[in-house]
Amino acid sequence: MTREFLSPEDARILALESGTIRGHTCKTIVIAGERSAEEVRTHLAKRLGAVPRLMQRLDPVTHPPAWSDDPGFSLERHVIDRGALDDAGLRQLVCRAMETPLDREHPLWAMDVVALPGGRTALVWRIHHALADGMTAMQMARELLLEPTAEEPPGQNPQPHGRPPRPAVSAVRRTANLSKTLCRELGPDAVPTPLARHVGSRRDVAFVDVPLEELRRIGHAAPKRATVNDVALSAVGAGLRDWLDDIGAPVTGLRVKVPVSLHQQGEPDTANRDSFIVVDLPLERNDPLDRLVAVTRQTRRCKRRGDAQTLDDFFRGLSHLSHSLERRTRRWAMSPRVFTLNVSNVPGPSGPQLVLGAPLLELHALAEIAHGHALRVAIVSAAGRISFGLCADRDAVEGLDLIADGIAREIDALGEAVGSTAASDESRETGHARPRPFRLRDLLGESGA
Repeated sequence: MTREFLSPEDARILALESGTIRGHTCKTIVIAGERSAEEVRTHLAKRLGAVPRLMQRLDPVTHPPAWSDDPGFSLERHVIDRGALDDAGLRQLVCRAMETPLDREHPLWAMDVVALPGGRTALVWRIHHALADGMTAMQMARELLLEPTAEEPPGQNPQPHGRPPRPAVSAVRRTANLSKTLCRELGPDAVPTPLARHVGSRRDVAFVDVPLEELRRIGHAAPKRATVNDVALSAVGAGLRDWLDDIGAPVTGLRVKVPVSLHQQGEPDTANRDSFIVVDLPLERNDPLDRLVAVTRQTRRCKRRGDAQTLDDFFRGLSHLSHSLERRTRRWAMSPRVFTLNVSNVPGPSGPQLVLGAPLLELHALAEIAHGHALRVAIVSAAGRISFGLCADRDAVEGLDLIADGIAREIDALGEAVGSTAASDESRETGHARPRPFRLRDLLGESGA
């Protein structure tokens, strides 16, 4: 029997699951074609050999936990026909999927197949976080489901387990700056919010889906050149600000935890390999461009200093020194005094994609919340679109759509602001007005969502 112990990081993530906390992530894939559950099973049966972990379960006898082959593996158990639903029904199914734990007696994944109006099909794919982080799950999706319709442009398609390049920061320099990094990233600077509560088992979800090119355009035209992730973080902050304003809560002192993938090509195929940085959300500023510039400055400094790698080195070193001290420190790092919410961003394939031979229309991601953090945002991009997936404790975050609408409005406002800035600059230089810039509302309608 094949048996492989979980890495310490994977085992730690597995242990986070509890009576009200589910350990899985979820991808919702919508395609322009009618596909049955049996067709999905037939397709996966031909490809699962490329991802053998999906045919393994938690070994029922070993400790520490290990993966072993599931002698009763059956695609009929894992790929389930949920019949026909409308879009509202799909959202409710996704809520239930985020509320329902995966069966530990079998491999920790499941896929619901849903027939949608207009000849569309949705695949609601749950994967336990101990089995795959965002980058690993995206690679699984590439192996099992995603196929480019044509060769993708060079430099547009991230390599498996790739990560954005970071400036090389020497270990000596990171060690010298360790105390400053710990104070910056783990200091008790976040102000408690209504999100900082013990969460229940009920979930609500919402999605914002926008053109990826619009976020690129905003970042390129901003006063301080910003990345897509900078624009996304700023938009999430604005959505959160709208909700806090609505319930009469303060908007200062909020911080966002941003996971940073440390996967490297050539490394063993581990499920989880990431670190993080913490970014202050400048929500007290009223101008969208001011908020974006403030976020961009922070992320640039974190990258330049190598903060994510420094934190990874620190926790790994601590685990060799004292397991109990490492556990207490990681517990503190999860405190709402350190960060308000977690916002992850995983890049997918940029060009048009096929799934089961049908065009990919939408790809959304969700990640589970945690005690003290009743809202989580998972961002994923694919096929020219970027999706913000919001998952929340239904009882703690009433009005999740208000946050989603605020994200869309902020992207629209930033698009208009950078267009106005560029137009003013060009007008001053040439004496001619620039044509009205592209706006997100043109694609999404007046509601912006």
